[in-house]
Amino acid sequence: MSEVLNLIHMPDGRVINETNMDPAIERVTGFVRYFVGADLGQAADFSSAVVIKDQQLPIANGSRVVLGPRERTVVFADKFKGASYVDVVDYLIRLRNAAPFGGKSELIIDGTSLGRVVSDMLWDQSIPHSAVQMTGGADWTRKGRYVNASKTLMIENLAVLFAADELKFAHDLPLRSEIEEDLATFTTQTTTAGNQIITQARNASGHGDLGIGLIVAAFASQYLVPQGIQMSKLVGMY
Repeated sequence: MSEVLNLIHMPDGRVINETNMDPAIERVTGFVRYFVGADLGQAADFSSAVVIKDQQLPIANGSRVVLGPRERTVVFADKFKGASYVDVVDYLIRLRNAAPFGGKSELIIDGTSLGRVVSDMLWDQSIPHSAVQMTGGADWTRKGRYVNASKTLMIENLAVLFAADELKFAHDLPLRSEIEEDLATFTTQTTTAGNQIITQARNASGHGDLGIGLIVAAFASQYLVPQGIQMSKLVGMY
């Protein structure tokens, strides 16, 4: 078998290897998908969007076709301020549908405070999305489009992904230094009761908006993953 596969990229993000009707070649379905994370600010504050590309492609492994390693990469970051709610919603819709994200993206916003207003506006336009409301504790729950998730859980999730080299920055990513500065504002403290909590300081560029955009996107890529995408089967064997 050739080490180079002919991969067919489907509009919905599935990636399938071409078998040329050979019954001895396994048809394996991988994926390319995007998680668009957004943090919404007041008119005087920044709003931001960060996109994680999440992919796992079929590869040749000797005489077999198998799923290769899962790769997650921060591929896009943007921030802006002074925009109305209507403009923010329009921006998120256009970003979600822009190439190459269109048809393969999940939109996740920080649903705390102002995020509820934006979520309602997205809902009114029938735009699928998840609104993550940061809570205390150490767990998460989902009800419809709203997700209540522990802030500590989400930040620890991001830290683990980076430490395990399961999430990387694209080498030419704009605003990478600002994202890293935002993430550095989050610190762990121990309460008098012995509980671990996450606190955040305001930095020179704002309140950590890019960092929060990345945190919610990474959380979604780990916990809100669409089901039923990864699969493989042997076609044509009797």
